[in-house]
Amino acid sequence: MIKNWKSLFVKETGSENEKKDSPKKDTTTESFSFPVTDTSSFNASSVSGAATPPPSSIDPSVQEVLDVYESGLDSINMPGYDFYEFYKAITSIGQANENTYQLAYQMAKSLDKTITPQKLMTDAEFYISKINEVHGQYVTQGNQKLNSLQEKKSADKDKLQREIDAGSTRLSQLTAELQQLETELNQKKTALTKTDESFYPQEKTIREKLMANDMARKVSIDKLNIIKEGILKYIKA
Repeated sequence: MIKNWKSLFVKETGSENEKKDSPKKDTTTESFSFPVTDTSSFNASSVSGAATPPPSSIDPSVQEVLDVYESGLDSINMPGYDFYEFYKAITSIGQANENTYQLAYQMAKSLDKTITPQKLMTDAEFYISKINEVHGQYVTQGNQKLNSLQEKKSADKDKLQREIDAGSTRLSQLTAELQQLETELNQKKTALTKTDESFYPQEKTIREKLMANDMARKVSIDKLNIIKEGILKYIKA
């Protein structure tokens, strides 16, 4: 029965003897580095060892980061059997219960006599700390990108606002010039309608003088012609 359960709890990377003879876990975790990937280039299809397709209840973007975390945990899995193998064994079962945990723990003890609940808990804290560490780095990266976008957005908004303000000022100037031009046009139209009236007295005076000139000419010529006719009539050569 143990042999049958063993395939559920042990990663098949070597024989049972190799597992038993493998070095004990190094509790000094400083040598393990959880790889941090630029969040801007996440691609679920490119993550090695990616998990099975995400359940419909998990947002694709969340599953994308989960896949990166799972791949990262694989990359820092410490030698031998520790909490991570225990974790993989339990999660591979699906709906785990008390019996599942007991069987998994018995298998772990058969592979490494030094395994204890406290050791599993200590190892668990290591992996959790690495998740928190990477999470913090991703938060820093994300905030840096947000700040960069905010700065660019503010710069774009400031530039557009300056252009809007300049355009509004120019529009106000043009509006004022247009109003002034309209005022001047209306004044000229009014002056145009009064032009005849303003020039009428002068025109009347000139026309009266022209008529007087015509009459004076006629009178003068008539008087001259009377004398001329008198000469012709009364004086003989």
